[in-house]
Amino acid sequence: MSKRPDETTQVIQVQEIQPSERGGILQATLTILTGPDPGAVYKLEVPNTVIGRSDDVTITIVDRGLSRRHAQVVRLPDGFLLEDLGSTNGTFYNGERISEARTLENGCRIQIGENTVLRFSLQDELEQEAAQKMYEMTVRDPLTRLHNRRYLDERLRTEFAYAARHKTTLSVLVIDVDYFKRVNDTVGHQAGDAVLRSLAASLRRMVRIEDLLARYGGEEFVVAARGIDEQSAGVFAERIRGSVELLEIPWEDSRLRITVSVGLAHMGARRYPASEALVAAADGALYRAKKNGRNRVEKA
Repeated sequence: MSKRPDETTQVIQVQEIQPSERGGILQATLTILTGPDPGAVYKLEVPNTVIGRSDDVTITIVDRGLSRRHAQVVRLPDGFLLEDLGSTNGTFYNGERISEARTLENGCRIQIGENTVLRFSLQDELEQEAAQKMYEMTVRDPLTRLHNRRYLDERLRTEFAYAARHKTTLSVLVIDVDYFKRVNDTVGHQAGDAVLRSLAASLRRMVRIEDLLARYGGEEFVVAARGIDEQSAGVFAERIRGSVELLEIPWEDSRLRITVSVGLAHMGARRYPASEALVAAADGALYRAKKNGRNRVEKA
């Protein structure tokens, strides 16, 4: 690895960071262009931002081609450097594989792993806010404001990889509103939307901050919870089912009542080959809950 410039020896001429035209200091960011979670924006606020697939780096990216500690961005008083950390597949700066530290210029592209391309940017506060809003639009469901299917799929792969690597637990709950079509047919689609918004808000109150909650599609929702045993996961699923059964949803001059069926799959002693298999197992359990009378929890 090449030596970093220090205070006494300027080895590489770095790009000086200037205030933006609007005033204020520019903030350095990395934005994922292609690969897992495209659009995600990371601020470069620490002296050394390490990127890799390990859980203990600054930016963890689930890409099979990444080394555990693949590359790093070094923050200097007047600019930023990109260094490869001896990765297997290399780090590329604007298409060129680097062997020594390179100065990062505004708008340059960094390719790591098999599919991941990032853009380095110097942005002012307004530009950062706009980028964050654009990202939120791509990962949030507009009706419920929960994360959407796209975000769920990416995060589940990350959660699954963590659980598989560390041999920890991961539970997936697939939750489906019973007889939802009746709500739309008898009260109207706006009432159906109100039901989904209220259910989403109720689920948000019940999950832990570290849990993943998303709208899976239609009237289905998914919760992924790490670090709880199978019995606790079953209690959690039953608590969700019972709470929804008691939920009263205001609509015009009445109250709407719903129930949900829940399918639960747990990865503990039983392992799954991929996150998709874990979700499929939970989905199969949900099907049995529907078949066995609805308003119930079934386990894979």
